[in-house]
Amino acid sequence: MGLAICEAERAFRKGEVPVGAVLVKGDRLISKAHNLTSKNPLFHAEILAILKADPEDVRDSTLYVTLEPCVMCSGAIVLARIREIVFSIPNEKFGGTYSLYQIPLDLRLNHRVIVRRGPFGDKVEKLLRKFFEGKRN
Repeated sequence: MGLAICEAERAFRKGEVPVGAVLVKGDRLISKAHNLTSKNPLFHAEILAILKADPEDVRDSTLYVTLEPCVMCSGAIVLARIREIVFSIPNEKFGGTYSLYQIPLDLRLNHRVIVRRGPFGDKVEKLLRKFFEGKRN
């Protein structure tokens, strides 16, 4: 999760919503990414991490992400057959994994994903708060 936070901090420095994602398979880092939504609204950290990785490595990997994935990202995670999502804080406005919707856990889909709450919630929340306070001022 530490690497995902580093990616979120990179997004923050670029003026992007500070969300970072890291794909890991076993002990191996597959890819890492951060939000670039000012360039394209689809460029969420999770989507970019999946796109950067070799498709064969994505299947059965673990995605560490600082903020709970939205509906779009949750759908992509299911379709990519990622094994597990670990997120630091819930996304109460747009959550597609745990808070509002539970897409990765939906029994109607042919693939389900393990969903866990991970560490560093305070640090991630502080970074997001700092970003949005800066936008308001």
